[in-house]
Amino acid sequence: MDQHTILIISDDKTDHLIITACLERALPARFHLAPAAAMERPLEALLDPKIDAVIMAHGPESEYLLRLANKNKATAPLILLLDKADQTQIEQLRELGAQDYLIRGQLEDALVHRVLDYSIQLKQAREQIRQLSNRDPLTGVLNRAGFRAHMERAMGRSERYGFNTALLYINIDQFANVNDHYGEADGDVMIKSISRRLVNKMRNTDSIARLGGDEFAVVLEDVNSLADVELIAGKMLKSISAPMILSEQQVAVEASIGAAIFPEDGTEFSDLVEHARSAMQQAKSMEGGRFIRFSETLAFDIAGNNSLAGELRTAVRKNQFELHYQPRIDLSTGQLVGLEALLRWNHPERGLVLPGEFISACEDMGLMKTIGYQVIQHACSAQSWLTEQNMQNVDVAVNISFSQIQDDRFVSIVKDIIARSGADASRIEFELTESTILKSSSGIKDRMDSLRELGISFSLDDFGTGFSQLSHLTELPISALKIDACFVRELPNNDHQAAVCTMIIEMGRRLDILVVAEGAETHEQIQFLREHHCQQVQGFYFSPAIPLQQLPRFVEEQGLNRRGQF
Repeated sequence: MDQHTILIISDDKTDHLIITACLERALPARFHLAPAAAMERPLEALLDPKIDAVIMAHGPESEYLLRLANKNKATAPLILLLDKADQTQIEQLRELGAQDYLIRGQLEDALVHRVLDYSIQLKQAREQIRQLSNRDPLTGVLNRAGFRAHMERAMGRSERYGFNTALLYINIDQFANVNDHYGEADGDVMIKSISRRLVNKMRNTDSIARLGGDEFAVVLEDVNSLADVELIAGKMLKSISAPMILSEQQVAVEASIGAAIFPEDGTEFSDLVEHARSAMQQAKSMEGGRFIRFSETLAFDIAGNNSLAGELRTAVRKNQFELHYQPRIDLSTGQLVGLEALLRWNHPERGLVLPGEFISACEDMGLMKTIGYQVIQHACSAQSWLTEQNMQNVDVAVNISFSQIQDDRFVSIVKDIIARSGADASRIEFELTESTILKSSSGIKDRMDSLRELGISFSLDDFGTGFSQLSHLTELPISALKIDACFVRELPNNDHQAAVCTMIIEMGRRLDILVVAEGAETHEQIQFLREHHCQQVQGFYFSPAIPLQQLPRFVEEQGLNRRGQF
């Protein structure tokens, strides 16, 4: 049986003699006393993880020690030794953090043993719950909450003892392809294997956390130099890249590692994480598995990624993102039938910034969910505005990212947005890519079905550029296919593009699914698509994406020019 260390805090020698004798009579023997020196520094003893329980005589300093223990988050259960059972006093002491109490003159062996056993078991149960709440369920390593707590403690120790602590931010480079090709079950197998490999390359003083998906963080305490960090990171990169077996096939991936060192690269937790992530992103932009240590010169644009990160957070907070809308035209009538909402960043100094310059950074920073809900809110408000302008029959399409649709709150938030905005849900369309659906087709189907009940429709964006699993067209509530612009660009002169477009249009017709061609810019492209019975088209031939307020003028001009265009 486990041995438990008990600390007795009392100025009365009789208390020590009676309790000590009581503990020695326990069968099986499971209690032993903390050394007498521990009593000289009671607060340190209360915080000592080796102390399993404390029996403390109630006296003038009891409340003070209870408050200190509570403030410092002592985990050892505190059992008060009282002269009598005063219920008012007992309740007050429990409110201050006392776990239980014993009465002098009633210190029977069985009672004392039971109180200690119960208190220690309760402590262990709480510790298990705390551990579980701080652990990643798949790998067993720390999760985000556990990582932050450990990192902040490591920073405190570094500051106190004057050593450096390094943070490694690790991203698995080809993990999305593994999930797409082998499925999520094998993806989980790979993550667990990589986690074990990383643990095997760490020292006893280091810790590892899974931050989510394919990202890990490693905390290296007491590192002497950058060379030490590079050596450990190099071993990790080599270990990760070693082949493993998935579904009886040999698979190998690489990783990108960025590092930030406390206190040189930052003294705040958020700064260190951002700097390590920034270095990882720079490493990820290079060929092969790389390690890069953060420096102020790291940049993804002229202003630098760190500046970009701060500006993007400000943009989200101040709602600087806005939507422009690209018209979707019915090829048989020339009428405006839909709009695709496209994100723009209204930068206070640079003006309108296109998504290609900031979307990937938003995804890396975990901002896409928040931005995505802002986009849905704007699009629903736009649909309501269109109704007020007597354009009731115009659909508004919104691109939905995987991080959005996998959010457990996605359906409820969308319902709330539609209710608050007064939008006609039957005129709202969500665009999903094949890669998004492939990541979790069963979970996404449930959400799609729930939203379909509201009237929301779904289109499959960039059709033909992904894995094109045709089962999605029969199993999921897809009402439209969007031919990617890469298949329209060289129409009608490119035979391969012509064949792909014709095939998609015919398949849509047979499945009674609407087909929309993207990226149409020339009269020849429009003529080919109309001749092959593509129903709708969008592209610069009709209009680029424009602000919502310019739509009435566009509709008016479209009516005047329709004869010339068709």
